[in-house]
Amino acid sequence: MKNTNRKHAIVAGISLLVMALAAGYAYGYVHTNLIVADDPAATLTTLQSAKALFGSEVIAWMVILITDLLVSWSLYRYFVETDARISLITCLIRAVYSVALAFAISHLMVAWQMLYSPEQSATAVMGMVSDFEKYWFLGLILFGVHLLGLGYLAVKSTSTPRWMGWLLYIAGIGYMGIHSARAVAPHAAEAIAMAEMILSAPMALAEMGLAVWLIWKGGRRKAPTTKVGSSSLLAS
Repeated sequence: MKNTNRKHAIVAGISLLVMALAAGYAYGYVHTNLIVADDPAATLTTLQSAKALFGSEVIAWMVILITDLLVSWSLYRYFVETDARISLITCLIRAVYSVALAFAISHLMVAWQMLYSPEQSATAVMGMVSDFEKYWFLGLILFGVHLLGLGYLAVKSTSTPRWMGWLLYIAGIGYMGIHSARAVAPHAAEAIAMAEMILSAPMALAEMGLAVWLIWKGGRRKAPTTKVGSSSLLAS
């Protein structure tokens, strides 16, 4: 009999790693280096000189979106035996987040297309980039709720380490708190940035730890234990 749970664990783990690499490139490298906060003119100048690089960011976000959907389905299948209802709800929440992410990416694609227009508006391009960030950050609140669901499933599961579940709880609270604060208190940018810096380590550790564990041990069947009885004694 094939161990389908092991396959779901591997697909989810590899997808999480690919997503992390793509996000590190798209947002950590390209976006933060090309976008000049609160300066549309400087941002347009930078983007005009790096159209291909900005385009590679858009492609990387599409990779993130595809792998995100793979993770949603694979984790649902992996945890369905632990708690079918919560696993389904957790999957659907991440699917809604994926819709929000797709909507955000569409604004980034429009900004990229604007760079090839003969009439370019720095305000319009910056507006599209800002909308991408706004809708993505709002979506990350849902992502935090999804992580809380995963935390519950990991703690309840007999095959997943409990510490993994608690790390996912911390990461979920971190995402929800940071991005809710961004939405309701944008004037507190410095405090939010400080909180994000403090929570970034456990947030990253939870997601990467889950990915590595799923690839390494997720869904593996335990070796059957040999009972020592009269028959084994006779055999010896």
